[in-house]
Amino acid sequence: MTEIQELLARTVASRKLKILVFGPQVATISPDERTAKLQKKRIEIREKLEALGHHVRYAEELVDPSLPGLMGNPVFQEMILMREYDFVATLVESPGSVVEATLIAGDDELARKASLFIDHDYRHGLAAKACEMAQARGCHFTTYKYPNDLDECNLYGMIADRVSHIQAVKYIF
Repeated sequence: MTEIQELLARTVASRKLKILVFGPQVATISPDERTAKLQKKRIEIREKLEALGHHVRYAEELVDPSLPGLMGNPVFQEMILMREYDFVATLVESPGSVVEATLIAGDDELARKASLFIDHDYRHGLAAKACEMAQARGCHFTTYKYPNDLDECNLYGMIADRVSHIQAVKYIF
């Protein structure tokens, strides 16, 4: 590695991000093999990003539906949370993650700080169309191949690439 490559890698990596990772809930691993693989991948993504020094959270750890009125609405809270974090990675699979992708699609600020990932086999579905709307507003959107991209850590690699890109942008600006 050249001196400039080392300098760039070191300085960009020094910018730690606040990251939300949306996807299938992880409190109870599903008996369904597909859902369980996505839940475990979500856990792995968080662990790997935390190992790099990032502050990573799941919305379900932060949302408090016991608050009164509108403040207790989980959708309202998630919109506030997304605005406060540097990067939002969403595995678009579960009903909640489809709602989150749709919220991102409707908001330029959220779209610019988000990455949406959906199974290639679902690319013609309504959830993918919401992801395309988000992409038109500046969101990073890509498909992955289930189960290969989960098993081979390609999905994590896609997220890690986006994190590096955002770190570089945030370091300069």
